[in-house]
Amino acid sequence: MPEGRPDRPQPIALNRYDLQGQLARLRGDTPLAEHGRDSLTLVRDAGFTLLLVVLKAGKGMPNHTAPGPISVLVLDGRVAFTAQDTRLELGPHELATLPVRVPHEVTALEDSAVLITIAEPVTHTNPVGLESERQGAGGASSRQD
Repeated sequence: MPEGRPDRPQPIALNRYDLQGQLARLRGDTPLAEHGRDSLTLVRDAGFTLLLVVLKAGKGMPNHTAPGPISVLVLDGRVAFTAQDTRLELGPHELATLPVRVPHEVTALEDSAVLITIAEPVTHTNPVGLESERQGAGGASSRQD
């Protein structure tokens, strides 16, 4: 895990993540035991979010949409990924992708871990994108998580 507060999302940079260690920590946390799921935001930056999620069998993320295209990579276990009237059963090292704002849901068929990437478009109409463009033009960032 990068330096700084490991419980805070990191900006995009050259970072190394100990996914096994983070999964062990998530699997030992109270939210997983109480609610059947827990997650950790590894990266949150303009236009890019990376989430590590653990799910108990039978639990998941109900129907929702994302603000950008997504990918869901199963690290271990098995999940059902449902979107556009199609149900995909995914196992370890299998990946599903989906365009922006398409309703979808994920249900664990057994205890599982997934890595979710959300690539939110950065445009001149997206305030987050504007801030990113200003920073890229030589402005210094004062953003703190």
